[in-house]
Amino acid sequence: MRKLISPEEAERRLQVVFPRAAFDPVFSSPLAAMAVSALIYVDAVCSADDPTDAVQWARPTTVLWMSKGALARSEDADRIAWRTAAAKGNKHVAALHEQTWNEPFQPSYRDNSRETLRDETFREWRSHAAIRKRAGLPTASSQPSWALLDHFADLFDPDLSDEDFEKAANAWRDKHLDAGARLKAAFALKAEAAEHAVTVLLPNSGGATRTLEPGTASLIVKGVVETWADARMQKPVVLAISEPGDKVHLGEEIALQGLGITIDVKNVLPDVIMADIGADPVQFWIIEVAASDGVVTAARRAALLKWAAKQNIAEGRCSFLTAFESRNSDAARRRLKDLASGTWAWFAAEPLHELAWYEVMPGAGEA
Repeated sequence: MRKLISPEEAERRLQVVFPRAAFDPVFSSPLAAMAVSALIYVDAVCSADDPTDAVQWARPTTVLWMSKGALARSEDADRIAWRTAAAKGNKHVAALHEQTWNEPFQPSYRDNSRETLRDETFREWRSHAAIRKRAGLPTASSQPSWALLDHFADLFDPDLSDEDFEKAANAWRDKHLDAGARLKAAFALKAEAAEHAVTVLLPNSGGATRTLEPGTASLIVKGVVETWADARMQKPVVLAISEPGDKVHLGEEIALQGLGITIDVKNVLPDVIMADIGADPVQFWIIEVAASDGVVTAARRAALLKWAAKQNIAEGRCSFLTAFESRNSDAARRRLKDLASGTWAWFAAEPLHELAWYEVMPGAGEA
């Protein structure tokens, strides 16, 4: 049997697969999420080609009678016992809970929610190939007749990482939704992403901004550009900000031209490149953002110096900074030990402090 997924996580994923700005809420309501959890619980999952007799079908009441108490019992034997009881009726489910499991039977929904589930959620899911209905039964038949299609159920594997789930959801929509529905979903997801995007105000740019993808890394970049640079440099300018997926935001073109810098985005590229044009000579800061990893190690520093040389930036004018979320962040605890000598570290949680890591010069402290 498949691994279980909680109704809360199923609802979160349903809202990614079927964004509510583009689809009726019945696609991803709490009741719909319970349907995902319950049908997986009783193993009502099949392919479009599975013989009818080989499929474990479920009724809408399978969903309505599901409870937190039952979902907490993940062993196959318990799940089969619950499924067997549900196939016989409400009284048998209650007896299983109260007499065998010695716990109260607390169904998640009343039986009068059946029509909403069957006539709205299941009907809409079926129109998008998310669920299969047993053929050959009268419309009013009370026999179990619903099962999730396996490619749809795959989206609710609890072992999927957020990144893998996003990719799987995109692939599923591309394959199973028509062009109009895909377009509606794409616009809704884009709008939702924009609501959570991180806007960075570029210093000394006349109010220019760059919009970054949501996430911790973007928030760290925002802190570096708007807070650390303002405190650390005399007159900071942003030359480039790079994001995952080869997305590069160039800074002010006039600054790039004035400094004779050509950003080559095809080769190794730091997360943020800034210049202090108030310093004489101009000092360049090459910054790595360590939201999860990616500190300026000795090897990375050497690679970035080679990159800088290709951009006509002399080694002596380069400084390096690794930016973390906090000193307690997982990345900081794991990777501070790997910082290259002659570099700095900054923490967004303590924006007016920085750490320097450099070789002690013999006699430097003598009077």
